[in-house]
Amino acid sequence: MEKTKYFTFAGRILKNLFKKPATTQYPFEPVDYPDRMRGHVEIKMEDCITCGLCARACPSLAIQVDRKSGTWTISRFDCVQCGSCVIACPKKCLTMEKGYTEPDILKKSETFTKPPEEKKEPSGDGAGAAAGGKPVMDAEKCVYCTLCAKKCPQEAIQVDRKEKVWKLDEEKCVECGICAGACPKKAIELKG
Repeated sequence: MEKTKYFTFAGRILKNLFKKPATTQYPFEPVDYPDRMRGHVEIKMEDCITCGLCARACPSLAIQVDRKSGTWTISRFDCVQCGSCVIACPKKCLTMEKGYTEPDILKKSETFTKPPEEKKEPSGDGAGAAAGGKPVMDAEKCVYCTLCAKKCPQEAIQVDRKEKVWKLDEEKCVECGICAGACPKKAIELKG
Protein backbone atom coordinates (compact mmCIF):
# COMPACT_ATOMS: atom_id res chain seq x y z
CA MET A 1 0.00 0.00 0.00
CA GLU A 2 2.87 2.37 0.75
CA LYS A 3 4.42 1.73 -2.67
CA THR A 4 1.31 3.10 -4.41
CA LYS A 5 1.60 6.30 -2.37
CA TYR A 6 5.20 6.76 -3.52
CA PHE A 7 4.29 6.13 -7.16
CA THR A 8 1.46 8.66 -6.95
CA PHE A 9 3.79 11.19 -5.36
CA ALA A 10 6.54 10.59 -7.94
CA GLY A 11 3.98 10.94 -10.74
CA ARG A 12 2.88 14.33 -9.40
CA ILE A 13 6.47 15.53 -9.14
CA LEU A 14 7.23 14.57 -12.74
CA LYS A 15 4.01 16.18 -13.99
CA ASN A 16 4.77 19.45 -12.14
CA LEU A 17 8.31 19.57 -13.51
CA PHE A 18 6.98 20.00 -17.04
CA LYS A 19 3.99 22.27 -16.30
CA LYS A 20 3.92 26.07 -16.27
CA PRO A 21 3.77 27.56 -12.76
CA ALA A 22 0.29 28.32 -11.43
CA THR A 23 1.39 31.60 -9.87
CA THR A 24 2.61 34.77 -11.57
CA GLN A 25 6.27 35.66 -11.36
CA TYR A 26 5.70 38.91 -9.44
CA PRO A 27 7.67 41.31 -9.36
CA PHE A 28 9.25 40.20 -12.65
CA GLU A 29 5.88 40.28 -14.41
CA PRO A 30 3.41 43.12 -13.81
CA VAL A 31 0.22 42.30 -11.94
CA ASP A 32 -2.81 41.81 -14.19
CA TYR A 33 -5.84 42.90 -12.16
CA PRO A 34 -9.22 41.35 -13.01
CA ASP A 35 -11.73 43.56 -14.86
CA ARG A 36 -14.26 43.54 -12.03
CA MET A 37 -11.76 44.35 -9.27
CA ARG A 38 -12.93 47.24 -7.10
CA GLY A 39 -9.49 48.26 -5.87
CA HIS A 40 -9.02 51.02 -3.32
CA VAL A 41 -10.33 54.54 -2.76
CA GLU A 42 -8.33 57.51 -4.02
CA ILE A 43 -9.16 61.17 -3.45
CA LYS A 44 -8.49 64.30 -5.47
CA MET A 45 -8.24 66.56 -2.42
CA GLU A 46 -8.20 69.86 -4.32
CA ASP A 47 -11.78 69.13 -5.48
CA CYS A 48 -13.03 67.96 -2.06
CA ILE A 49 -15.39 70.28 -0.16
CA THR A 50 -15.10 68.23 3.08
CA CYS A 51 -18.87 67.82 3.26
CA GLY A 52 -18.68 64.46 5.08
CA LEU A 53 -21.18 62.63 2.85
CA CYS A 54 -18.58 59.96 2.11
CA ALA A 55 -18.05 59.33 5.83
CA ARG A 56 -21.79 58.98 6.37
CA ALA A 57 -22.09 56.53 3.47
CA CYS A 58 -19.18 54.35 4.66
CA PRO A 59 -20.58 51.13 6.22
CA SER A 60 -17.31 50.26 7.96
CA LEU A 61 -16.69 53.79 9.33
CA ALA A 62 -13.26 53.85 7.66
CA ILE A 63 -13.51 57.53 6.64
CA GLN A 64 -13.38 60.59 8.89
CA VAL A 65 -13.79 64.15 7.65
CA ASP A 66 -12.84 67.20 9.70
CA ARG A 67 -14.35 70.23 8.04
CA LYS A 68 -12.70 72.81 10.30
CA SER A 69 -9.15 71.59 9.69
CA GLY A 70 -9.89 70.57 6.08
CA THR A 71 -8.71 66.97 6.46
CA TRP A 72 -9.98 63.70 5.00
CA THR A 73 -8.76 60.49 6.67
CA ILE A 74 -9.17 56.88 5.59
CA SER A 75 -8.21 53.75 7.48
CA ARG A 76 -7.19 51.49 4.58
CA PHE A 77 -7.46 48.30 6.63
CA ASP A 78 -10.99 49.09 7.79
CA CYS A 79 -12.16 49.97 4.26
CA VAL A 80 -14.12 47.16 2.59
CA GLN A 81 -13.79 48.65 -0.93
CA CYS A 82 -17.58 48.79 -1.43
CA GLY A 83 -17.54 52.11 -3.32
CA SER A 84 -20.38 53.68 -1.30
CA CYS A 85 -18.27 56.77 -0.63
CA VAL A 86 -17.56 57.19 -4.35
CA ILE A 87 -21.27 57.08 -5.15
CA ALA A 88 -22.16 59.53 -2.34
CA CYS A 89 -19.55 62.16 -3.25
CA PRO A 90 -21.32 65.20 -4.78
CA LYS A 91 -18.11 66.62 -6.30
CA LYS A 92 -16.89 63.27 -7.73
CA CYS A 93 -13.46 63.70 -6.18
CA LEU A 94 -13.37 60.06 -4.97
CA THR A 95 -12.53 57.21 -7.34
CA MET A 96 -11.86 53.49 -7.09
CA GLU A 97 -8.36 52.70 -8.40
CA LYS A 98 -7.20 49.18 -9.21
CA GLY A 99 -4.67 47.74 -6.81
CA TYR A 100 -4.41 46.23 -3.37
CA THR A 101 -3.68 47.79 -0.01
CA GLU A 102 -0.03 47.13 0.69
CA PRO A 103 0.57 44.81 3.65
CA ASP A 104 1.93 46.30 6.84
CA ILE A 105 2.48 45.23 10.43
CA LEU A 106 0.45 48.17 11.79
CA LYS A 107 -3.02 49.48 10.97
CA LYS A 108 -2.39 52.98 9.68
CA SER A 109 -4.62 55.78 8.50
CA GLU A 110 -3.89 58.07 5.59
CA THR A 111 -4.75 61.74 6.08
CA PHE A 112 -5.10 64.21 3.24
CA THR A 113 -5.25 67.97 3.85
CA LYS A 114 -7.14 70.37 1.64
CA PRO A 115 -4.74 72.77 -0.10
CA PRO A 116 -5.30 76.46 0.64
CA GLU A 117 -7.74 78.03 -1.79
CA GLU A 118 -6.48 80.76 -4.02
CA LYS A 119 -8.56 83.92 -4.17
CA LYS A 120 -10.07 84.14 -7.63
CA GLU A 121 -11.13 87.46 -9.05
CA PRO A 122 -14.64 87.45 -10.47
CA SER A 123 -14.48 87.38 -14.25
CA GLY A 124 -17.90 88.90 -14.80
CA ASP A 125 -19.02 86.14 -17.17
CA GLY A 126 -20.98 84.17 -14.56
CA ALA A 127 -18.45 81.28 -14.53
CA GLY A 128 -17.91 81.67 -10.79
CA ALA A 129 -21.50 80.64 -10.01
CA ALA A 130 -21.02 77.15 -11.43
CA ALA A 131 -17.77 76.61 -9.50
CA GLY A 132 -19.50 76.36 -6.11
CA GLY A 133 -20.62 78.53 -3.26
CA LYS A 134 -23.66 79.04 -1.07
CA PRO A 135 -27.11 78.40 -2.56
CA VAL A 136 -29.22 81.46 -3.36
CA MET A 137 -32.93 81.06 -4.12
CA ASP A 138 -34.78 83.03 -6.80
CA ALA A 139 -38.22 83.78 -5.26
CA GLU A 140 -39.85 84.30 -8.67
CA LYS A 141 -39.00 80.76 -9.83
CA CYS A 142 -39.45 78.90 -6.51
CA VAL A 143 -42.68 76.94 -5.94
CA TYR A 144 -41.70 76.03 -2.33
CA CYS A 145 -41.95 72.30 -3.07
CA THR A 146 -39.45 71.45 -0.24
CA LEU A 147 -37.36 69.11 -2.43
CA CYS A 148 -34.21 71.13 -1.75
CA ALA A 149 -34.77 70.85 2.00
CA LYS A 150 -35.43 67.11 1.79
CA LYS A 151 -32.30 66.46 -0.28
CA CYS A 152 -29.95 68.64 1.81
CA PRO A 153 -27.60 66.22 3.65
CA GLN A 154 -26.80 68.77 6.36
CA GLU A 155 -30.42 69.90 6.91
CA ALA A 156 -29.26 73.45 6.21
CA ILE A 157 -32.40 74.48 4.30
CA GLN A 158 -35.82 75.08 5.80
CA VAL A 159 -38.89 75.67 3.63
CA ASP A 160 -42.33 76.70 4.84
CA ARG A 161 -44.89 76.19 2.06
CA LYS A 162 -47.72 78.04 3.77
CA GLU A 163 -45.72 81.16 4.64
CA LYS A 164 -43.61 80.92 1.44
CA VAL A 165 -40.36 81.15 3.39
CA TRP A 166 -37.00 79.66 2.29
CA LYS A 167 -34.15 79.85 4.85
CA LEU A 168 -30.53 78.74 4.62
CA ASP A 169 -28.42 78.05 7.70
CA GLU A 170 -25.02 79.12 6.37
CA GLU A 171 -23.16 77.45 9.26
CA LYS A 172 -24.55 74.03 8.32
CA CYS A 173 -24.24 74.47 4.53
CA VAL A 174 -21.29 72.61 2.99
CA GLU A 175 -21.75 74.02 -0.53
CA CYS A 176 -22.29 70.58 -2.06
CA GLY A 177 -24.86 71.77 -4.62
CA ILE A 178 -27.29 68.90 -4.08
CA CYS A 179 -30.11 71.37 -3.41
CA ALA A 180 -29.53 73.13 -6.76
CA GLY A 181 -29.54 69.79 -8.56
CA ALA A 182 -32.78 68.72 -6.85
CA CYS A 183 -34.72 71.91 -7.65
CA PRO A 184 -37.24 71.13 -10.45
CA LYS A 185 -37.67 74.84 -11.32
CA LYS A 186 -33.93 75.65 -11.25
CA ALA A 187 -34.64 78.36 -8.68
CA ILE A 188 -31.42 77.75 -6.74
CA GLU A 189 -28.00 78.97 -7.88
CA LEU A 190 -24.65 78.51 -6.16
CA LYS A 191 -22.89 81.82 -5.64
CA GLY A 192 -19.46 82.26 -4.10
